Amino acid sequence: MQEQRYNVFNQIHKGLRGMLYNTALRLQQTDFSQPEALDVVDQLEQILIYFDEHADNEDQFILPHIRKHNAQLIDELEKDHDIDHRLTQTLFDHIREWKAADLPAQQEAISQRIAFAFSEFIAFNLYHMNKEENVLMYLLWKHYTDEEIRQMEDQILHAIPPQTLLAESRWMMRSINNKEVIGWLSGMRQGAPAEVFETFLQMANEELPTNRRANVHAALALA
Repeated sequence: MQEQRYNVFNQIHKGLRGMLYNTALRLQQTDFSQPEALDVVDQLEQILIYFDEHADNEDQFILPHIRKHNAQLIDELEKDHDIDHRLTQTLFDHIREWKAADLPAQQEAISQRIAFAFSEFIAFNLYHMNKEENVLMYLLWKHYTDEEIRQMEDQILHAIPPQTLLAESRWMMRSINNKEVIGWLSGMRQGAPAEVFETFLQMANEELPTNRRANVHAALALA
């Protein structure tokens, strides 16, 4: 049986995809001429910041380890990140226009530009994340041990402000399956301070539906 290697991208990418899917649906459901639109725009802005920071962390802590093994791939991924930054800036520009608009018709027209630009952002990022998991991940496995990959991940985690890490963790908790939640919490119970485990257990209680929460608690009790 083939050994299951550690996928450093799995959990965070699921969280990022969850952000994209949820925000896209909210954008479609929102009347941008109404005051409640500001809440979904705030969510969109925050998610753009998360994606920008995620790309910067990969550039700093992951990609340099592979450059000596495949410089062409890293050049390609870094160019992807540059494209992503440009897509992000386009969305921020549209959001700024929407906030400055006074008339409902203007707000509605700009909201369409936001929706189309976000669709491009989603499509590009889904493609990019697949490339990282289908190409970059295998190079990491080829040249580094799981322990070395986890050390790269630890560098990223230490670079993320605690409040940002908690917010992103909520998206991950919503977006991963039961087995992954159980593995995540079990690892924390074994290797993290008790208060950290309790914080994330409470997060699971808040974010998971009742049936999933019961399965997670039952597995943790057996463990």
